Amino acid sequence: MKRKILLFLLVFSLFCSKNISAQRVGVVLSGGGATGLAHIGVLKALEEAEIPIDYISGTSAGALIGSLYASGYSPDEIKAYILSDDFKNMASGTLAKDERFLLRARTEDPSMLNINFAKDSIFVKSLPTNFLTPSYLDFETMRIIGHTGAAVGNDFDSLFVPFRCVASDIYKKESVIFKNGDLNAAVRASMTYPFYMNPIRIDGKLFFDGGLYNNFPADVLYHEFPVDYIVGSNVSLNAAPPMEDDIISQITTMFVQKTNFDLPCSYGVIIEPKSDIGTFDFERADEAIESGYDAAQVYIDSVLMNTSRRVKLSDLEEKRKEFRSKINPIKISSIRVSSFSSSDVSFVENNFMKDTLSEPLTLDEFKKHYFRTYATHQIKYLYPTLKKQSDSTYELAMEVTKQKPFSLSVGGHFSSRPVNTAYVGFSYWDLGKGAVGLHGEAHFGKFYGSSKLKVDYDLPTLFPVRISPYFVLNRWDYYRSSSTFFEDVNPSFLIQNEMYYGLTIGIPATSNAKTTLDLRKFENKDDYYQTLNYAPGDTADITSFTGETVSLNYEYNTLNRKQWASNGSLIKGSIRYVQGKENSVSGTTPGQDYDVRKGHRWINLSLEGRKYFEFSPFFKVGVYGKAVLNSQSLFSNYTASILNMTEFSPLPDSRPLFMSEYRAPQYVGGGLNLIFDYNDYLELRIEPYFFQPFRQIIRLNETGDFGYSNLFEEGVSMVGASMIFHSPIGPLRLSTNYFPKQDQKFVTQLSVGYIIFNDRSIR
Repeated sequence: MKRKILLFLLVFSLFCSKNISAQRVGVVLSGGGATGLAHIGVLKALEEAEIPIDYISGTSAGALIGSLYASGYSPDEIKAYILSDDFKNMASGTLAKDERFLLRARTEDPSMLNINFAKDSIFVKSLPTNFLTPSYLDFETMRIIGHTGAAVGNDFDSLFVPFRCVASDIYKKESVIFKNGDLNAAVRASMTYPFYMNPIRIDGKLFFDGGLYNNFPADVLYHEFPVDYIVGSNVSLNAAPPMEDDIISQITTMFVQKTNFDLPCSYGVIIEPKSDIGTFDFERADEAIESGYDAAQVYIDSVLMNTSRRVKLSDLEEKRKEFRSKINPIKISSIRVSSFSSSDVSFVENNFMKDTLSEPLTLDEFKKHYFRTYATHQIKYLYPTLKKQSDSTYELAMEVTKQKPFSLSVGGHFSSRPVNTAYVGFSYWDLGKGAVGLHGEAHFGKFYGSSKLKVDYDLPTLFPVRISPYFVLNRWDYYRSSSTFFEDVNPSFLIQNEMYYGLTIGIPATSNAKTTLDLRKFENKDDYYQTLNYAPGDTADITSFTGETVSLNYEYNTLNRKQWASNGSLIKGSIRYVQGKENSVSGTTPGQDYDVRKGHRWINLSLEGRKYFEFSPFFKVGVYGKAVLNSQSLFSNYTASILNMTEFSPLPDSRPLFMSEYRAPQYVGGGLNLIFDYNDYLELRIEPYFFQPFRQIIRLNETGDFGYSNLFEEGVSMVGASMIFHSPIGPLRLSTNYFPKQDQKFVTQLSVGYIIFNDRSIR
């Protein structure tokens, strides 16, 4: 009998030992935004303790971290990625310099608010559905996890670690488990935080953040996998009851269901990293990761006591290398473009290929064409996924969402000085075999008024080409441009009217540079007094100049703002040929009658550059320079010649002023931008500039004779100082500018908006 008992105990002990050693460990990761980055620290602590991770599930941020781990990335590799610029761009929705595409960038205008809408529902379908621009996020998730998912046949059980994530079907109001399909799409759906990211469609259904209905998918892990022990990492909690004066808490309560943060079984542990990191505070990623690592250390002994199977780090790394070696590099041999609206989006396909791909696209080639295509305003969203082909290449599928067909833009510049200008723009967008944009805009103000009609047509070609016919009317009225808002001043003394129309053909030089050929016909009319001593009954002199101009222009632009930039570079170069006929007729003030008709031809060479250097997070220096060589001949009188002459106006506040001392046919000028940042929104700028003409046009005597000055006579400076608050709709400024040769040397103003005008006809 004793022998039977001993034999039973021996067999039972062997069975228990085998059962324990075969224990399968599953890890579940909660949602939580930036706080969810703590999961990386938890995974690192488990690996260091040689605790196996056999299965993994996650929601939202947990889905992203879990999918990276399941794709064969180590915790250290995931951490390095999270701390990289690539992830920062993902989280912020910003594009790196190489991902911008200048040729299709919006033409700079003074708009402060832009609204896209559809004709069938101006209000309901015009509200924005996302704060984050997802282009970089969608590309990166395809690259780092979608690629791996496609390589294993879109079977989540075939990943390095079998994986599950959940997303929310808000139409059926239920949580959906993803176990196969496009890995990047499943994870993207799981972390689509409402109103922060736009939702995506999978099999025709819209999906949102998995945390809406299940923010801790421990039940999914338990039912989907044969787990013996569960390690939970939870950085989330159920929302507090709604408050009567807090609309966000009310909306959260309506949309988000309470999550059960308990484990579905008794064998497991929940690690709860603690921090005060906000949902979108991704700048504190390193801190979040450390909080997860520290929290996990408290529970490591408990996990070790309940799991006996161990996996050495060296063995784990060897398995990772073996898994990753089977993932073929991205080479795209075919492209499939579709749209949920079933509209013609062949323009997108033509941006990647023409007819068929003779050679597979590499990842770098795809990336270039992807961001070039995304820069097209007619495209709202572009979602890429991959499917492995039999020859180890991939098929690229892109779901295209078209931009709403209409947009309204409003803005301008509103100041305590009388240079206020309102701006309204209206556009129509269409996408089919080509991309077409029709634009109309108007500037309203006593100082400046303008109307513009323009068509932008992007050809359906692999090499981008943009053709843009246009028509522009400009009116400049300098009658009170140097006065304060409340001064009673004399009538206008200079009025310029411009009408021109033409055609621009543009091609990319690089992603951040473009070359354009501009063909233009113009009719200019200047009304002016050659003296400030004129009576209300006097009539002005009139100079008309009509003709044609052609210019070849180059622009490289990586500036971070359309005005008052603090980062990036700008290079502009142009060569312009102008020919035309002048007709100048005297008014009542010159002292002698004249009626002059003469022809003019000249060439203008211009080179302009700006670059910013960061010396610390709180101090930047910008360098600016401009050089002009102009063979322009003299017009019939001094004022007519000056009005048609090129000018030096690096300060935006100098552009509404008529200052002859900064105009010359040939000159060099430059200066500095000293920028002191208080934070991301508030800065102090001090900008000294110096203008050195080679020769200037000057009055020779009081009888009206004029001509050229001597070479390199005394130059002149200008200085600007501004305190700027960069609000979400535009800059709010308190500025003072110093112009030493003006009667009113200091010009101070409080303003909001942008000082941006349409191009001049020949300058």
